[in-house]
Amino acid sequence: MSAISKLIFMFFILIANNAQAALQKKPIKSHIELKPGQKELIAVPSNEAMEIGWYTTQAHKCTMHCVEATDKSGGYEYKIATDLGGSMKYKPVDGRIIIEYKNKANHPVTIDVYKLKRTCDAEACTFVNDDQKTRWLVFKVDEFTSIETSKDKSYSVISGVTTAGKEFTVKAVWWTDNNVLLFSCHKTIKDYLDKKTPKTNYAPYIHSGGVVNSKRLQGDHPQKHRHVRSQSAAFRRAAGECILG
Repeated sequence: MSAISKLIFMFFILIANNAQAALQKKPIKSHIELKPGQKELIAVPSNEAMEIGWYTTQAHKCTMHCVEATDKSGGYEYKIATDLGGSMKYKPVDGRIIIEYKNKANHPVTIDVYKLKRTCDAEACTFVNDDQKTRWLVFKVDEFTSIETSKDKSYSVISGVTTAGKEFTVKAVWWTDNNVLLFSCHKTIKDYLDKKTPKTNYAPYIHSGGVVNSKRLQGDHPQKHRHVRSQSAAFRRAAGECILG
């Protein structure tokens, strides 16, 4: 089988907490005052999965992960802790979602709890969705041959050759509902190509993320198209790296 027939299609998605657009927050409970070590249980009736978050509002800003949210709905108790706030998607058990908020700081904190509705208006939203299951994938690029970025900068189509010698085409999604503009990878890659930078200056260039199968077009091979989704909002950029996760 030729290298051309072994094209790799992947999508990289950043899911950030500090969204700047396309988000609707509806208050659940506001001005919850927590003393050091104090806990607060919030119960939300729901028969569907729901994204729920919080943010701190006290004058003295946290300098540590002062609030920890724990899923107490039943089953595995997922936890998330941050300085200023965060959100997570919760699945209801017996018609309700229960979350415990705990102050882990040595000073009082005040939080507002809200439910979050995301509307996806990026060009990348036409081929990705938020409900697909993922598995982790890492691949190494030996050489870039082309890059085309969408008008809204939400994704790029990148072509090149892997270190295994296989040609690939990658759809790298930089943002969907959250245009936080953290990623400069597409600019870096375009700069490599425009300046005809020798591949020895950047290879191997590493991509990683959570991969899921996408909807298949008629006539496509079932393994040809994949999405890659980051597992967190963390981001690091170094020479030869563009890693979401």
